[in-house]
Amino acid sequence: MLSLGLLLIWRALPVSTAVAMLLSLPWLIGMLALWRRLRQQASHSATEVILLGGPAAHALQQAQGWRSTLQPAWHWLDQPQQLAAWHSSGIRARGLLLVINADVFNPTPAAVSQLADWYHAWQLAQQQHGHPLPGALLILATHPALEQALPLPVAIAPTRNYPAAQHAIAQQIQAVLAAALQAAPDKSLAALQHAVVLNTLQQHVSQQLLPALLPEQAGKQAPALHALACLSQPAGEPGPKEVPWQDAANRHSGLQAPATTPCGLPTDSTVLTMLTDCFPPIRACPPGWRQLATLISSSALFLMAFISCSAWNNQQLITQTAVRLHAFQALAATQEPARGVAAQQLQAWQRQLSTLAADGIPLKLGFALYQGQALADLSLRAVQSYHPPQPKPEVVRLDSTALFDSGQSVLKPEAKLALQAVLVWVQANPGKRVLIDGHTDNTGSRAANLRLSLMRAEAVRQWLVTASTFPITHFAVQGLADTQPLYGNDDASGRSKNRRVEITLIEPPAGR
Repeated sequence: MLSLGLLLIWRALPVSTAVAMLLSLPWLIGMLALWRRLRQQASHSATEVILLGGPAAHALQQAQGWRSTLQPAWHWLDQPQQLAAWHSSGIRARGLLLVINADVFNPTPAAVSQLADWYHAWQLAQQQHGHPLPGALLILATHPALEQALPLPVAIAPTRNYPAAQHAIAQQIQAVLAAALQAAPDKSLAALQHAVVLNTLQQHVSQQLLPALLPEQAGKQAPALHALACLSQPAGEPGPKEVPWQDAANRHSGLQAPATTPCGLPTDSTVLTMLTDCFPPIRACPPGWRQLATLISSSALFLMAFISCSAWNNQQLITQTAVRLHAFQALAATQEPARGVAAQQLQAWQRQLSTLAADGIPLKLGFALYQGQALADLSLRAVQSYHPPQPKPEVVRLDSTALFDSGQSVLKPEAKLALQAVLVWVQANPGKRVLIDGHTDNTGSRAANLRLSLMRAEAVRQWLVTASTFPITHFAVQGLADTQPLYGNDDASGRSKNRRVEITLIEPPAGR
C-alpha cells in the first residue's frame, strides 16, 4: 500500500516534483500511523473480555480465588465512567455483568441514581462500540435457604425495559417452583423453603431493583439483558442489622434465620460461567478474511485513483490539443507569419504525442484511456493542410542612367561597378535562376520602348554570363517598357525612377 501510494503521487498525479515531495511526507506519516494502529488491532483482535461492573462488583473483585480463575478474560470496573470510556481500549467486550447486593440495597435517591448512572454508561458504551453490548444481572444475597441448590434457568429473552424484565423473573419463579415440587421426598421441605426464599428475593429484585435500573420503555437500540441470576454468598457474623427482604423470606418460608452482616465473599464461579454463556458470541470476520477484504478494497481504491488520474491527464491532452488546433485554424492564410508559427507549434505537439506512443504509454496516461495517437493523427492532418506562402523574390533595382546613355542599350564603361555587386549576389545563390527585366518611362512609342527595354535586359545578361561561370540558360530576360511603373510619369523625377533594370532571383521549377 505504501508503494502504491508513492507510485500514485509520483507517476499518476498531475503535479510538479515539489508538490509530489510535499504529498509524500504526509503519506509516509499516515502509513506509519496506520501500521501502528493495525498492529494494535491485531494484538487485541483475539482478546475478548467480560466487563464486570455495578455497585457490588468489588465483592467479586476481592475474592482472590475467583480473580485467579477468571482473569484475564474479566475486567473489573469501579465507576460507570470507566464503562463509558471502555471503547477506547481497542479490546472487544463480549458482554457486561452488573452485580448488585440485595442485602445492602435500599431504594434511596442516591442508590437509585447510582443504578441509573450504570445504565446510562452501559447505553453510551454500546453506542460508542457501534454494536450491541449484551448484559447480565447478578444478585448477591445471604440466606441459609439459598444454600440449597435448585436448578435455576439464568438465560432470559433479550430484555430492554422494566416490564419485560418483570415477565422474565415471573417465568424464572415458575421454573423454580416446578423444580421444588419435583424434588425427592426427603428434600422436598428444604426445596420448598429454598423456592419460597428465592421467590421472595426475586420479587424484591423485581419491585425494588429493576425499576431503578431499567427504563419503563426503551427502543430497539437500547442495551438488553440476556441473563439474570441470584448468587448466595456466605453469611458474615450475626449482628443486629435486619435486611427487609430476609424478614419477608423468613415469614413466607417459616424459617427463623438470624440477621447477618452481609460481608461474606462468594466462593463459587459456576453461576458466573452460566451467565456469561448466555452472551451471544461476537460475530467477527476471521483475521485472514479481514486482511483479504482490506487488500481487495485497498486495491480497488488505488485502481480507481489511477484510472481517475489517467482520465484527468488524458482530458488535459485533449484540451491542449484542442487549444493548439483552434489557434492554428482560427488564423487565415493571409495572417502570416502568425499562422506559420501556430503550424510549427502544432507540429511540435504532434511529434511529442507520437513520441509518447512510440516510447510506451506512461502510467499516468494508461489504463486503456490514452488518446494521444488519435490526437497526433488529428494534429498531423492539420499540419499537412498548411501550405507556407511562397517567399517573396529577391529583387535588385538598377537605375538605367547608371548603366546606359539615354535611348541606348550599350552598357557604359562605369556600369560594371554596379553590376559587380549583382554578380557577387548571383554567385552566392547558385541554386536560383536569374530573371532580368528592362523598364522604361512612357516617353516615345510603346513598341520602341519594348525593344529598348528588352535590349537593355539582354545587355545586362550578356555581361553576367561573360563575368560568371553560369550558362546563358541560367538567365531569363524580358522587356516590359512602361507597363509596370513604380512612380508616375507626369514629372521628370518619376520618369527617371521608372527607367530601371530589375534583377530577381527565383526558385527553379520542381524537378529541374
